[in-house]
Amino acid sequence: MTRRFEAASGTLDAREGVLLELCDADGVSGVGEASPMPSLGGGTHEDVLRLLEQHGAALDGLPQEGPGVAALRCAVDTALLDLEGRASGRTVAALLTEPEGDVPAPAVQVNAVLGDGSPADVAAYAQQAVQAGYEVLKLKVGVGTLEHDLARVSAVREACPDAAVRLDANGAWDEAVAGEAIERLATAGVELLEQPVVAADVEALARLRERAAFRLAADEAVASPSLAARVIELHAADLLVLKPMVLGGIRPALALARRAALAGIGSFVTTTFDSSVGTAAALHLAAALPWDAAQGLGTGDHIARDVVATPLRPAGGSLAVGGPGLGVELDEAALAEVATGEWRELRV
Repeated sequence: MTRRFEAASGTLDAREGVLLELCDADGVSGVGEASPMPSLGGGTHEDVLRLLEQHGAALDGLPQEGPGVAALRCAVDTALLDLEGRASGRTVAALLTEPEGDVPAPAVQVNAVLGDGSPADVAAYAQQAVQAGYEVLKLKVGVGTLEHDLARVSAVREACPDAAVRLDANGAWDEAVAGEAIERLATAGVELLEQPVVAADVEALARLRERAAFRLAADEAVASPSLAARVIELHAADLLVLKPMVLGGIRPALALARRAALAGIGSFVTTTFDSSVGTAAALHLAAALPWDAAQGLGTGDHIARDVVATPLRPAGGSLAVGGPGLGVELDEAALAEVATGEWRELRV
């Protein structure tokens, strides 16, 4: 990471993962990334490597759940789509939308991500983001006290009066504190609040949504199929936060978004601080969504070193969709600088 990043879900100094390349008989290849987030219960990269050794990269041979499973499923799903897109000359986003007769967005709006820090620090980061072209600022809350968070929100709002501000509590609050936060933030110009309470308490999220003056989003709750279904059933959130790395891939995430849209619930996509391979997967998913919202894809700014020739970085607060496939190319020299192991060849 470019700097230590703090959120209620944990502190990040670095990201570790596995790159997967699938090659067909014609020499066409596709890449995917499996970078589980241990703080979210997704396992580790060692779990991914162990699964590969045990089951290979065939999706039908992988277990449905367990440490590293969702991340590896995401990598395989992404690599298959990338391979198909490269072979046919189409973008992954086009592959996703063609069955529905839709046209993917050529670019998506992206929010900046601001971690914990003093009010002065986050205000300075916010101003830098606005100067770089971001119109939506996402501030992590729930690390310290509610008073600390309110002071930081106030500082960001004062420093960037025209920016949209969204907050992410990562489930750090109980219902009482979340209710107080929502009440006191009612006049602060907040666009939305992500996961104010723990993932399992969907009923509390639904009650909070009824009283909130701004939109609420379900994030960690979406990781569980049963909880995601409950969120949709109760209309406990206005939006779902989709993380392909957590949901087992691009196509499972899109299927969830379409189910939610039928219930009048929107969706937007965020990464888990992935390399540009994982970010590209999230970008193509975002371009295919049946709902328009700023996407949480600006996390590449926090990654010190990448593995592709042209890292995905927002320009003017947006990311353009490239192709064919994912539209990214591995840089062998850049990869060699960060790799901790040799390529392993597996035949399927």
